[in-house]
Amino acid sequence: MQNNPKLNILGGDYEFTLQVSGTWQGIDCTYIPSDLLLVYAKILNFKPFEVSEFSLSNFTMMRDRNINDMVAIPVFVNRGFRHGIMWVKKESDINEVSQLKGLKIGIRDYSMTAAVWLRGTLLDEYGIHWSDLDWYANKTQRFPAPEKANLTLLDNDPEEMLLNDELDVYIAPRPKDLKKPFYERKLRPLINNVQEVEKNYFLRTGIYPINHCVVIHKDIYKKIQNVAPAIFEAYTYSKKIALQRKIGSTFMPWGERNWSDVMNIFNNDPFPFGLNESNINNVGTLIGYLFEQELISEKPDIEELFLKESLSWQE
Repeated sequence: MQNNPKLNILGGDYEFTLQVSGTWQGIDCTYIPSDLLLVYAKILNFKPFEVSEFSLSNFTMMRDRNINDMVAIPVFVNRGFRHGIMWVKKESDINEVSQLKGLKIGIRDYSMTAAVWLRGTLLDEYGIHWSDLDWYANKTQRFPAPEKANLTLLDNDPEEMLLNDELDVYIAPRPKDLKKPFYERKLRPLINNVQEVEKNYFLRTGIYPINHCVVIHKDIYKKIQNVAPAIFEAYTYSKKIALQRKIGSTFMPWGERNWSDVMNIFNNDPFPFGLNESNINNVGTLIGYLFEQELISEKPDIEELFLKESLSWQE
């Protein structure tokens, strides 16, 4: 009797991936919650992997540079609004997005998907072009930034530089300051009523920004039959169970009420998989931002980014 092929899937530690591990279409899959920064470093440095969550913007940039050692499927496992990732010191007199022009903006990695979405949002929603800002980022970058970005590479931590008044704003989904007790925190979001702003943005645009997809190393794709649809099935099933159980709603205060309110806004699924109309619009917007920000040389067709066999997959 032939043993099932075994597959390790690397990704974030999410509640809706708790049921990914299992046997799918004759493939024994093991989901390994991982430090995504380390995983991305492995992929970007061409170290071996089998299946992994990965930055959609970085995947698109790699394809633009003819780096084709992996294929992507439309399993979008990480999303996030980006209005709330701009941080200033609590005592700062910067209170409006319109004040950003000409300021010193710190960021860890210039090309990360969150930053691509933010720069696009600043242009579309507030009329502020990324070339009107002075960017300061860690010395080690995944990809070079265009000259118009006015990027200065740093030896020091940009979050610490903000706290030391060397920068004006820090861009990060989760600054280290958030790990402190609430009353000891020194930073605040630049946009005060950020949840309401993000809600209105979604209602107007239908976009809950996609950050990450799932990629398969080409060697694995060629070696293991049905590996792509098996992975899609695993993620789809795991998310279905999470939605049925209303994961998170029974543990957090006001969770049940918040669950119902959020699900009403997002048509009962904030994380749809597959290339439905909503996701095509979402990915297309990101591609447009990458091109406008001069991070890719041409806009690929969305269908070219993902496996041909995955284009018609439905949950």
